[in-house]
Parts: sequence; structure tokens; C-alpha cells
Amino acid sequence: MMWGMGVFNHHISGTVSLACSEYELPSIIADIATDLSNEMWNRERHVGGPGDGRTVNKVTYKAPDYMPSSAQDYNPGERGDREHIWQATLGPDAVVFVNHPACMSEDNAHRPGFWLGNRVLPRVAQWRDALIAVHKLPDDDWMGFTHAYFPTGAFDEYSIWDGADGRSWAFARKGDGYLALTAAQGLALVKHGPSAYRELRSYGQHNVWLCHVGRAGTDGNFAQFQKKMLAMDIKWQKLGTRCTTLRGESMSFGWDEPLTVNAEEQPIAGFKHYENPYGVADVDASQMEIRFGDYMLRLNFE
Repeated sequence: MMWGMGVFNHHISGTVSLACSEYELPSIIADIATDLSNEMWNRERHVGGPGDGRTVNKVTYKAPDYMPSSAQDYNPGERGDREHIWQATLGPDAVVFVNHPACMSEDNAHRPGFWLGNRVLPRVAQWRDALIAVHKLPDDDWMGFTHAYFPTGAFDEYSIWDGADGRSWAFARKGDGYLALTAAQGLALVKHGPSAYRELRSYGQHNVWLCHVGRAGTDGNFAQFQKKMLAMDIKWQKLGTRCTTLRGESMSFGWDEPLTVNAEEQPIAGFKHYENPYGVADVDASQMEIRFGDYMLRLNFE
């Protein structure tokens, strides 16, 4: 909101209150937040407080026209609450994510609910602009599907493809940013009811979702991006997949398999507290240095 790059919602009310106080935001933080000049790979790890043994390893790939982000291998198979495991962002309202609904209610009183959280947490891994989410639902799951939030009204363009090979794709464009989404069990755009034209539904107890983002600067126009994605080599497994990304890399991941890129295993846990081009710090670091251009901000936590 401060830099003309977002919209207000109640989740950021605390941040808005801070911005309206006497607190002065360091200019270097604003410069980094609005830096869209290059692609950036960020990895981070957060550890719960005393009595809370949960640890989350997160990755984000920030580019001028898109930003996918996810929690890697976060307690897969366990009952969820309101965890938001992954999201691909093309704009303030143009966001896409997949979850396993626990009920049909969309109100926040149900934790988890229809869009809030997951009844059973998936196993997710992301390599830069490509993401794989594996869902393993119990046999007695009464909903029997996973679904994607796909707000067609927030996109400049979108299309749904049913390929000759039986594979279904959903494509979206916002500005110069592109998104492609497919699922091993197929997908269909919901056209009736309260979630019409903002929900992609895929039935099946075991399912694998694949999300890939791109942009005009690297992938041509929207039609060219779609053509490349439709030609992508994908081999579905019961609880995993192997594919070739838009960048020509061989990527594989599964419920019981590691994330590999070009046959090399990639870490999805044990990250530093922060690791990106602006700064690196361990989880127990007593200070952190943040750099941007010719400026540096040093934070002391002792």
C-alpha cells in the first residue's frame, strides 16, 4: 500500500498500524521490497518458541512479474490447521494456491475450512519457478478432492486446456507474468455455486499438482508460454512426478522421494535463518547484516 504495489486486507492491519505510528521504516527495507530488477532465490528457516518443536523451511523465487513461495516438506500427512503451504503471486489479487478442504464452509471459524488450511497437509517442494505438491488423502476422506484457488476475474487472461493425452492445464496471465497449473488426476473449472470461476477442482485420494510460472522477458508471449507448457515432458507416478521444466532442467519429487534437479538431490530442510542476495544469517545469529547497493543495515539482537 505504501509503494502502490498492494491492496488492504485485515491480515495486514498490524503492519498498517505500525506504518501509521512514529516508527520510521529504514529506507533500505523499502528499497529491497520494491526491487524488481532481477530474479531472486530466497531460503529461510523458522523455529518455534519454547515448547513448540515445529520448524518451517521456506523458499521464495521473486521475479519482476511473479513470486512463488512455499513451505518445504512441512509435516506431510498430518492434520492441518490454518497453514498456508504454498502460493504463486502474479499481482495483489491474482494469487493461486492449492489446499485440501476439510469442509464446505468458507468462514474463518472453521480451522481448517474450505480455503483455509488443509485437513491433511501435503508434501511440497519448489525449485525456483517450478513447484510440486503431493497430496495423500486417507481412504475415508469425505471431501475426496483437492482444489486450487484460481480467481479468473483477477487475471488479464486465462484458459483451460484438455489435451489429447488426457492432461488438463489451467493457464493465467497478469501483466507480463504467466502461470501454468496441472494435476495428475485432471482438473476442471467450477462454473456454478459460490466458488464459480475461482475454483479448479481435482478428485482423487492421491494426487500431484504441478505449478510453473514464467514471464514475457524469458518465455515470449502468453501463447508461446502455453505452447511450451503443453509440450512439457511429464511422467506421473502414484505419489510423485518427473518432469522437464521450462528451463530445461530435469526435476523429480514424491511423497517418499527427495527433490532432485538434473539427478542431483536438493535440500528442502535445514536452511539458514535467511539466505538471499541481501543477507545471510544463521538461526541463532546475534546480528544480521542487510545489504542493498552501497548501503548496509546491521541489526543487533543481543
